[in-house]
Amino acid sequence: MIFVGLKLGRGFGLGAPILAALVEGKGLVSNWRRSVLNGLIVGVAVSVVLLGSVLLLLPLLPKLPFVAAAQVAVWKRVLARFYGGVYEELLMRFFFLTLIAWIAGKVLREHSNVLTPRAFWIANIVVAILFGLGHLPSAAMLMPITPLVVSAALTLNGIAAIPFGLLYRKYGLESAMIAHFTADFVLYVVGVSLL
Repeated sequence: MIFVGLKLGRGFGLGAPILAALVEGKGLVSNWRRSVLNGLIVGVAVSVVLLGSVLLLLPLLPKLPFVAAAQVAVWKRVLARFYGGVYEELLMRFFFLTLIAWIAGKVLREHSNVLTPRAFWIANIVVAILFGLGHLPSAAMLMPITPLVVSAALTLNGIAAIPFGLLYRKYGLESAMIAHFTADFVLYVVGVSLL
């Protein structure tokens, strides 16, 4: 996943600019503060929208994973947020979004080394759908999979995936990771206290 993200992303200007600069001994990139700040802002905004949506869905879907999270110790909920912030972002944005954008560029015969808006949006929407579908197995452990559960998984995860993809494109993988971690933290560590 990382090899594909590095190899294909470099041609599009996608990647992890903060980490790359540090690894290459260049120090921090000039826009690192903006990348971190935008990740935090988007993460909080996404979590607020998701929290409101989840609270509205609870009467229809009382066994949402959000409810089950309330039964887990706080320290475990905090540690679990790293899974989403790191692994899911490496998989969904760094690997899949980059790969699908590259494929879309080839299929659309866009020969430039620039990620075009059309190829990006195709990739971002496909990845948002994959991201939503990827959460169904964990939901299936808590409730039967119905059309409402599938719709909720696609919608709720799409609300997060689309802005995470935008952050990845504009500021790099680190910004998307920070946003994902922040959204999960506010939702599953702070938000469950509203139950």
